[in-house]
Amino acid sequence: MAPSFFEDLNASVTSEVLAADDRTLRLAASPLTEEEVLGLLRYQEAFLSIAEADPGPEGLARAYTEALKASGLPEARRVDQGNAIIRTFAGQRWAVGQLQDKVKQLEAQGAEAQERRQRIEGDLAKLERRTALLARRYGEQTLALLRQHEARLLALHVRMDQVLNRG
Repeated sequence: MAPSFFEDLNASVTSEVLAADDRTLRLAASPLTEEEVLGLLRYQEAFLSIAEADPGPEGLARAYTEALKASGLPEARRVDQGNAIIRTFAGQRWAVGQLQDKVKQLEAQGAEAQERRQRIEGDLAKLERRTALLARRYGEQTLALLRQHEARLLALHVRMDQVLNRG
């Protein structure tokens, strides 16, 4: 089968184009402040306290409304933007943690798992670079604040994932 037109198109995307995209996206989202990050943490904790107890549609709607109030942030739009940034950051950091755990497991297996461990370490390095590149998209200040609260954000991320992916 002949390669598609879109495969050629994807091959032409360079890091310079991606950097320009990131700069454009950064203009659309102003950096998070410490106050906003703390408000977003309050939002997530309030949301989860209600949504974990009442995961139905009414409970989720009430959780959203109450969490907006608990955040103390004046604009719902800014809360939603901030939560999107946090989901991106926490999702990548969660994946990094999973790969780090896998590397530790493979180290215990010795030489027979060396090839697999090296492949996972390569994937881990790529994810670490992607996390660093978030500064290009969201700003150095935002990334530094998220790293300060990383453990708390990851714990909330896991809980939020469980609540929102109940089926």
